[in-house]
Amino acid sequence: MKTKITNKLLAIVTVAVMILMMTSLCFAANAKSYDTANATSFVFSDGGIAVTEGAYAGYKVKGMALSITEAGTYIVSGSCSNGSIVVKKNVTGVTLILNGLTLSASATAPITCNKGSGVTIIAADGTTNNLADDQYNNDDYYTDETTYPDIENAVIKCKDGSNVTICGTGTINVNAYGKNGVKGGADLYEEDADGNYTDTLLSAASLTIEDVTLNVSVKHSYKDPEDASSYDGDGIKSEKELNILSGTITVSANDDGVKCDYTLNIGANGTTGPTINVTKSTEGIEGAVVNVYSGNVYVTASDDGINAANGDIAERSADFRYNQYGGYVYVNVTNGDGIDSNGSVNLAGGTLEVYAPSQGDGDPIDTEYGCTFGGATVLAVGHNAMMQNFSGAYVAFGGNSGGMGGFGGNTSGNLVTAGQTVTITDASGNTVYTATSTSPRAASYVVFASPSVSSGGSYTLNGSTATTAGASNGAGMGQPDNMGGEQGQMPGAMGN
Repeated sequence: MKTKITNKLLAIVTVAVMILMMTSLCFAANAKSYDTANATSFVFSDGGIAVTEGAYAGYKVKGMALSITEAGTYIVSGSCSNGSIVVKKNVTGVTLILNGLTLSASATAPITCNKGSGVTIIAADGTTNNLADDQYNNDDYYTDETTYPDIENAVIKCKDGSNVTICGTGTINVNAYGKNGVKGGADLYEEDADGNYTDTLLSAASLTIEDVTLNVSVKHSYKDPEDASSYDGDGIKSEKELNILSGTITVSANDDGVKCDYTLNIGANGTTGPTINVTKSTEGIEGAVVNVYSGNVYVTASDDGINAANGDIAERSADFRYNQYGGYVYVNVTNGDGIDSNGSVNLAGGTLEVYAPSQGDGDPIDTEYGCTFGGATVLAVGHNAMMQNFSGAYVAFGGNSGGMGGFGGNTSGNLVTAGQTVTITDASGNTVYTATSTSPRAASYVVFASPSVSSGGSYTLNGSTATTAGASNGAGMGQPDNMGGEQGQMPGAMGN
């Protein structure tokens, strides 16, 4: 009898262990691979941080401040009105699992990944996590380092040389009352005895977002009346490389919605890509090189919708590029240009719909070094006819004085009214393209390009007929094999 009972208990224990292991592995399979079985857990509250020891002891707790000092898997949960999590300098191999965490911080970031760190931030499946700072987390205004020694200018701050991935199948809500929502760093270089950076690279920086539902809102509304540029606050910003590969990302910002000083990659070849919705911004998306490979991107901006530029490098450069190889991109701007490149625009694949202002000097597509229609389907709606340096087959309707040359069609009045859906038909009356969205405003100028557009063909938009202009439909700049290829990189010297 004793043997039977022992065996029965052993069987029960074995099944329980298997269930626990399967639960842990299923938890891991939802996003990045990770195992919670040996994790060290922390529960935040306004009274302190409760710790459940696991296999990883690389941490320090002081009040409501948690420091991660060694690699490991750490689970954080609970609610705290003034706490923080810091991954120390050069600490890599850290997995930080947000398991229903509500964490606010005063005059600093709720989460900081220090220089040279390597961190994977995971929103656990089915959880909602809320991160916020306050107005004091902005050293443009609060400059006294004695009073405010830990200002980070972002809710999630990733410092120079850090490699951070934000992922998981849960939700992270970022509310920035100080300056930026999520901030990535620049490359980290060795310093000499005087504290000056040398040419010796210690760690290349990157910020990657995938799988997660990430909602970023920049909420501060104050402004220095003597400084017109002080009304800043980017939603997501990285100083080196920003990869948004998948997930659902929603951004509302006072300045740029999504910004990268150098290379911004959206989606990846052969994937469904992310859904990015910039609901409010001055400039919606900006990067020296912006590559769209897949996904659905929606941009609402008061100035340029998508901008290929970097004011710290040069005003104009052939190295600035907007490249679209796939995906769907929708741009709606009330002022400025829909797509503005201080270099070139390469529309090699996917679908692009741009709605520019109905007045002023904003263009649907504005480029310094040319625009190539090389395989994408493009609908550009506005009122300015800026067609210089365009190559590939396209058809243009209407326009203002002088810009359209001999394209024909309606040269005065509106071709499109607010709320109308743009439809392009061919000479036989067949529908070639129907816009996926109604026009937000009236427009007197429309450009359409597509692989289906034939050289010399006649096309009609709302009773206005035009003949194809431009060169024969070419291959454009082509599709790169990898995200980090020729199209995706700025010159190495610029990274220093």
